[in-house]
Amino acid sequence: MNNLTLSIIVPLASFVILAIFSVSLGYVFYQVHHHTSMGTLGVIAIGMLLLILTPLIAYVLERKVKIQL
Repeated sequence: MNNLTLSIIVPLASFVILAIFSVSLGYVFYQVHHHTSMGTLGVIAIGMLLLILTPLIAYVLERKVKIQL
């Protein structure tokens, strides 16, 4: 692929992936808030788990993958 094609595809793909992730997460938050007994506390718990687990998983993966330059 040439640079022009990549300069169009990569931002477009990242936008689409981010939109899918955002809509899916919003749907999960909505369902938990309105259709479970957990309500607002469930949404807060999911948010806290995402906040804590995302960098933790990145750290663990970084420690396991050893890239030599």
